[in-house]
Amino acid sequence: MGLYKLNIFERQLDNLFAQVSTIDEGEETKAHLSRYLCVRTSGYLENVTRILISNFCDGTSPQPISNYIVKRTKYITNLDFKRIKNLLSEFNTDWSVEFENSITDQQKSSINSVVSNRNSIAHGNNDSITFRDMSQYYNDTKEVCELLKNIIKK
Repeated sequence: MGLYKLNIFERQLDNLFAQVSTIDEGEETKAHLSRYLCVRTSGYLENVTRILISNFCDGTSPQPISNYIVKRTKYITNLDFKRIKNLLSEFNTDWSVEFENSITDQQKSSINSVVSNRNSIAHGNNDSITFRDMSQYYNDTKEVCELLKNIIKK
């Protein structure tokens, strides 16, 4: 899966957010759709991280190492700030340090909220997510993905 896929994922999510923003059927409907957007946003962050790491290793590492990296990153989930930082440090401590120094408190809070809400949604627990909150979380998540693109590169 190449970097072009990241643009496709982002455009799809941008379109979904735009569609939900036009709904005038009440906040409850938007809240239900925001749960779906939360799950998709979490998946987007996971895909970006997975693809960037895989692409970094592709062509520069021996095939067995590249295979290991692909398998290792295939099932990464719950990528809150701490897990991303730890994952980056497994590859390069400089990446982890740069990530920690570059991310804002708001971005950190947003990605942590996306993961926390996604887990609550997945386990059928109550959540208080609104479309307005989710829009902010998504914008911050896109900024975090840009940080990752700038950090994880050949």
